[in-house]
Amino acid sequence: MAAAAGASAAAVKTFSARGISLGLDAFAYRQWDDPSYKGTRMKGDKQEFIDKVNELVQQNDLTMTEGYAPFCRHIFVGNIVDGVVPGTLAITDANRHLLRSGYSARRPEELPVLSRWFRAGDVKGLLRPAKFLDLILYSREQIAKEKAAMDKTDEVTIDEKDPLWSVISIKAQDEAFELPMAPITMMRNTLIGEGGSGVPIDREAYMKSVEYWQNHAVVQ
Repeated sequence: MAAAAGASAAAVKTFSARGISLGLDAFAYRQWDDPSYKGTRMKGDKQEFIDKVNELVQQNDLTMTEGYAPFCRHIFVGNIVDGVVPGTLAITDANRHLLRSGYSARRPEELPVLSRWFRAGDVKGLLRPAKFLDLILYSREQIAKEKAAMDKTDEVTIDEKDPLWSVISIKAQDEAFELPMAPITMMRNTLIGEGGSGVPIDREAYMKSVEYWQNHAVVQ
C-alpha cells in the first residue's frame, strides 16, 4: 500500500463527498497499534474515529481532492484527536543533531528502505497540536488490486459490500493541503509487488518532494 504523493503543478481536481460512507482500511491500523510507526500516531477507538469522520463529511458537505493517481483522494478535516501533533518538523541548525536514521518497512511484506526522523521525545517542546488531519483515501478497486499483488496472486477479488473509498493513512499537519510524499516512497510506489501502487514516478512531483524533504523530517 502506497501513501499519497504530493500534488503536481496541474490544477487539483475536487469531488463532492456527499452521500459517501468512508471505510477504515486495515493498512491504517498501524497508526494506532504499532509503537514504531514513523508518522502520525493515532489515539482512541478506531471505529469511533471513522464514525466521527463520516459525521463530519456529511454534516459539512466536505470535498475530496484528487491525489497522485485517480484511485487516490484526500479529505482534510479539522483535528479531532486530542494530543495529535504534526507529523513533520522543519530541520534547523538547532535540531539537526537530533535526527535519527535507519532502515525500516511499513509491514513485513515490504522491503526496508532508508529513512530519517526525529524521535517525538527529543522534540517534544517544539511541537503543538496539529490543526488538520489529511485523510488519504484509496478506492475499493485499488485496495483489492494491491492486496492481490501482496498475496502474489493474479486474481483480484472486489467485494461490492466494501466501501467505495477507505482511509489508508492519516497525516496530522498544520496545512489544509497535501504535503509531498517522501522521495524514497515515490520510488517504492513503482514496485507494486513490493508494497507500492505501480504508478510511475512523476519527475516534477519528485523534485518538489526533494525540495520539501531535504528540509523536513517525520516525527515518530
